[in-house]
Order: sequence, then structure tokens, then C-alpha cells
Amino acid sequence: METENQHDLPDQVTVLIPHFQTLEAIRLCLRSIRYYTPQGLKVRVLDNGSQDNSIDYLRSVKWIELVPTGIPNGTWTAHFQALNRAVADVQTPFFLIMHSDTFVCNQRWLDFLMDRLNARGYAAVGSRSQCVVRCHFKWLRQMFTPTRRRELKPGVPRLRSLCALYRTQVFRQLGCRFFCDETNREDITYLSNEMLVRAGHQLLAMPGIVLCPYIFHAGDTTRILNRTFDKKTKKHAHSLQVFFRLPATYRILADDRLDEP
Repeated sequence: METENQHDLPDQVTVLIPHFQTLEAIRLCLRSIRYYTPQGLKVRVLDNGSQDNSIDYLRSVKWIELVPTGIPNGTWTAHFQALNRAVADVQTPFFLIMHSDTFVCNQRWLDFLMDRLNARGYAAVGSRSQCVVRCHFKWLRQMFTPTRRRELKPGVPRLRSLCALYRTQVFRQLGCRFFCDETNREDITYLSNEMLVRAGHQLLAMPGIVLCPYIFHAGDTTRILNRTFDKKTKKHAHSLQVFFRLPATYRILADDRLDEP
């Protein structure tokens, strides 16, 4: 199913990206969006008090809206607090939440998400996998292995915040919000997902193998870039390094024109 009015699609979506001190990641994130998306897409970077040179970079990118949230990133709640404030100001029919270490790698990425959203009138679509990687055979082979579909709440899909597209009106009418309980540390989307499902809406959570032609997300990039490693982040760091070395990725990172209006 093809999205109607695909030429006008970027004008219908607002992308919300919380951020804190990940210069290399946010530069690639934004430049990949710019490279693979027609102009007109509204992108708001929600900065939670960055004090490194990433904030200078963000101020130099004129085609985005930089939103200083005033929320100190020292609190683990900063990510979803920033999103909740930003959703209240969205004026487009759809909004997409994305991590600063989610990178676009296909010009049909937004069309693909919108096609899936409209296929059965879903209220939201996105990734059920925390890692969406596409670097080499070892990682692809792991993605073909079925992952656990554990539902923390019966009937509620595990739709993750790394890349998720929502219908703005439905989300706000139900009073949905992003939240993560400190004891459970679920994904910040799980509360809103449950509210949507309990109200009779359907969600589509897609595995990494479906999304990997369109986006890349290894996870833990903030910890990797700050050299804070454990066994899991070492594995993600290897995938991230391979992705950054790909010629297509390097070309985007090296193209300063992608920051221009």
C-alpha cells in the first residue's frame, strides 16, 4: 500500500529527538535524516542541558528547531519529560519520536513507516527491537533468530522509543504520556502503548529484520561515546564502529552541506 500524497508527507510529521552530549551521534542522526528525506520535515531536538560542543553544533544547524528543555539530564526521567512537553506543542497530524543514536539509511524510511501505520489504521508503529543493526552477516544472522516477544502487560506490544510513529490527535485525546517507573525501567513508551490498546486501538511493533533496511540503532551510544563499557555495550560498540566505517555513512558525516537550510 502506497502512502497518499507522499510528496507532502514530510509536512505532516514532526520528529522529536531528545539529546544530551552526543556530538558524533546527533550529527549523523540529523544529517542522515536530511540526506534521505525531502525538505519540509519538522525536526525538533530537545536538548537536556548539554554543556559540550554538541550544543554549538546544534545551534549551527538552521533547518532544525533546537528546544532547550531546561531539564537537567542528571535525572534519568529527563528523556521522557522532554518528550511529554514537546508532544503538547506538535501541530502536525503525526509525530515521530527518535533517539539521537537512531540513523536513517533509506530514502523510503518515512514512507515505509507511514504505509505501515495506514495499512490497518494503527495508532502507532515502530520497532519492538532495541537493536536494529545491518552491518555484516553475524549481526544479520542474529536478527533472523526469533527474539523474545515477552509482553510486560498482556496484549500490549513492545513498541520501543528508538523509532516510533504516532497519530497526534489519538495520542493527545487519550491523555497519553511517556513514562518509565524507576523500579521496572520499562521503555518509556509502554504506558502510552497500554493506554492506546486499552482504548481499543491497534499498535504495530516490528522486528529489527523488518526495519534494518531503513534505520540503524545499536543502542547505548551515549555510554559508548563516553567510554563507559560493559559486556553488552562492547558488543554494541563493535556494531557501531562497523556502521560508522561504511562508505555511505562516512559520506553523510563528511558532508557539511547537510547542515545548511
